[in-house]
Amino acid sequence: MLLALVAIILIDGTGFPTLPEVWMVFIFGANPDSFTWGVLVVVVSSLASLGGNFILYSLVKMARLPNWIKKRMKQYTDFLIVKDERLLLLNRVAPIVPYTGAFIAVCGWDVRKCALYLIVGALAKSSVVVVLSWLSYDNLRQDVAPWVALGAVAIVIVASIVASLIYKRRLRLRGELPRSQ
Repeated sequence: MLLALVAIILIDGTGFPTLPEVWMVFIFGANPDSFTWGVLVVVVSSLASLGGNFILYSLVKMARLPNWIKKRMKQYTDFLIVKDERLLLLNRVAPIVPYTGAFIAVCGWDVRKCALYLIVGALAKSSVVVVLSWLSYDNLRQDVAPWVALGAVAIVIVASIVASLIYKRRLRLRGELPRSQ
């Protein structure tokens, strides 16, 4: 199950959205009474997230994107309030930058800082998902618990998307972000 979680998160980090939080709820549910299992799910998902981002980073570095794409990516981050590696932490709460591994490569961010911010953000987000799952499994019937945990995770995901949209809309209203993004 942990290998499946790694595969899912690596795919998500390299460019195809897989909603890893949903998978984490079900994988945690395989052994919801074990603290060790919960820690393993958090650590494995966080390391896989770091790996997925750096796989994409490596692919972008090797592929040498066209200059017009690089220019657009840099313009996009220049319009945001946070323009550097700290954007990776913000992105865990409000996903405003897709394909973060590519942005790390194109924007020339400090790889060590990026790794630190990615792992800290992933540990925090994964911990929230596992704690919500654990609370559901601990306090509810086994057949209802995963659905309540998924509902809580869905609320967190929707709230982060809404926060991202509001943030982008405010930037557009101030004229700091072009309409096309």
